[in-house]
Parts: sequence; structure tokens; C-alpha cells
Amino acid sequence: MKRYQAAMVATLLSATVAAPAAAETIELVAGQLGGGWYTMSTGMANILQREVPGLTVKVVPGGGTANPSKIQQGQSQLGTGLDIFAKMAREGTNIYEGAPHDKLMMIGQSFSDNYLHVIKSPDSDLSFEDIFTSEDLRLGVTKAGSSDEMTFRFVMEHFGTSYEGLRDNGYTIVQGDYNELASAYKDQQVDYIFIVLGIPGAAVLDMETGRPGELLAWPDELRQAMQTTYGYSLNEFPANTYPEYQKGPVATIVMATTLMVSSDVSEETAYNITKALCENTDELPDVHASMSVFNCETATENAPVPVHPGALKYYQEMGYL
Repeated sequence: MKRYQAAMVATLLSATVAAPAAAETIELVAGQLGGGWYTMSTGMANILQREVPGLTVKVVPGGGTANPSKIQQGQSQLGTGLDIFAKMAREGTNIYEGAPHDKLMMIGQSFSDNYLHVIKSPDSDLSFEDIFTSEDLRLGVTKAGSSDEMTFRFVMEHFGTSYEGLRDNGYTIVQGDYNELASAYKDQQVDYIFIVLGIPGAAVLDMETGRPGELLAWPDELRQAMQTTYGYSLNEFPANTYPEYQKGPVATIVMATTLMVSSDVSEETAYNITKALCENTDELPDVHASMSVFNCETATENAPVPVHPGALKYYQEMGYL
């Protein structure tokens, strides 16, 4: 009898140890095709699928202002976002007025810094402000739902104009993903580009190979206004980020990439995601150079939204909090 009981216990233990992890599929909403976020998200998904048994991560395109709502609505469970828009969404302010995103949390932030790029063609002598106050210009910006496009709206408002106002003045505005905009610039369909990318941005590197141009500095008064009104941070493009488009450092504004997560994601899954990324940070710069700034020890500083309990558990275990 004792032998039989011992054998049963051994069998049960063996079955428990051998049992595969429960399969789980989550959707990670990234940025537009051809942009840094899509590359970063694909790289992070590969790490997560390798390190977390049973986890499948489906990467889909999205945009900086649309992604918080996709998580809130349950369409996606993970997503790349930006600190200022994540905070607006969680609190239900500004472009999310009256619709607080109470399910929006985060794994961590500062996975990369996102730089506002404004590029003009070599035959243009217009200033930054002139681009928004002239006539008959051809300008490219990303599609609605992206942080690029929303920032473009903020800048138009600052200069007292709008899409309607620009078009009334003869502007042609081309909207597309990063690959499409890079092609439009190289093919001389547009002469000005307004985009947000981690540096160096693949789309801009592509543009450099096909057509000369200049990376414009943001006027200090505009930078200060964007910081005060919306929470953008001040920074500059390091010299030689784009050797063909700049002669030295170039002033701009930036936003921090936040890895957002739904509160519906289990504590165990959020813990495993955080652990996998934090214990493989050495691989992140190989995914995209801009991810070299990520540091798990500081990933919760100045959090724009609450940290998911599962992520919090890992950070506490490691003594980061």
C-alpha cells in the first residue's frame, strides 16, 4: 500500500513538473510601419516569447495618441505610448477630455526618447515659423492617431492656424506612415516633413540617401510653450545624428516611450514581462539604438500612470523601489 501511495505521489509530482505553461496570447500595439516603435515592439516581442513560456505576442501597428484607447477598450493588452499622452489619457484631460482611461497602467518607461523632427528641402529658405504661415507649400505628416500628427496640431494652434487654414493658403498636406513619407520626400512630392522618431530614425536615414535637406531647430519660444502647455521635454539632436542634414547639435523637444499595459493583464504575466525585459536589457540597443537609454532601476521614476502590480512586484524584489 505504501509503495502504491509513493508511486502515485511521484506520478503526480512528475506530471506537475512536466506540465507545459498555460498558453496566452497578448496584442502589443506599436507605432506605424517604418517607425522606431514598430521595430522596438517586434524586438521586445521576440524577447518575451523566448523568455516567457507559453506567451505569444502579436505586434500590430498603431499610434501614440490612439494606443492608450486601444488598451482601455481591451483591443490590445500592451502598447508603446508616450509619457505626456499616457498621463492625459489616464486622467481624461486634453484630447481625452471626459474619458479617463482607468485601465491604463505601465510596465516602465524611458524605453527610448522620441525626438520631434522637422526637415526641409535644400532649396527652401523658410524658417520654422514660415512653414506654418506661408502659402502653397507641400508638407508631409503622419496619419491621425499618432503623436506626430497631434503634435503637429499643437504647433498649428500655436501659430494660429489649422488644417483648414493651411489648405486655404494653398498647402498640400500628405499623410502616411514613415515609409510612405520618406518616399514622398525623396520623390519630391513634399518639401517639408514633420515626424516623431527615436534616433537615429530609419525613415530619416532613408531620406538622407535620396535627397538633401536640413534638420530644423525648434525656436526656443515654441519649445518653452510646448513644455509649459503640454509637458514636452527640451533636448537636442546630438551632432552627427544625421550627418547629411545637420552641421551640429539641433534644438528640439522630446517625449519618453512608455510601455503601457492593461490592468486586465494578470499580475503573473505583468511580472514575467517585466522580468524578461529587465534581465535582457543588453539586447535592447541591438533592437534599436535609441533603447540604450532604458534602465530598469529608474523605469518607474516620474511615472505618468500607475505601475502595474506585477511590474511593481518585480521592481520591489530587485530593490529598485
